[in-house]
Amino acid sequence: MDGKVLKADTYTSDKEDMSAALLDGLEHFSKEFDIEVPMWHTAHTKQLGLFRKVMFKQDDFIDKFPYDKFEMQIIDQ
Repeated sequence: MDGKVLKADTYTSDKEDMSAALLDGLEHFSKEFDIEVPMWHTAHTKQLGLFRKVMFKQDDFIDKFPYDKFEMQIIDQ
């Protein structure tokens, strides 16, 4: 899709546990962007730990994924 941002959204979770907040965010964005919840792999945990950002590609979805990638970033308030 030529590297263009097609959709963007911000979400604040009320969960205190980071794992629960991530799942909460993934579920929110999946509904908002009409995509399935992607599979979470060890590589995603490493990305999140290093960069506070995680990127999902077609291989992380069971069904056809309509975008080049899906990124989720942790923003501290």
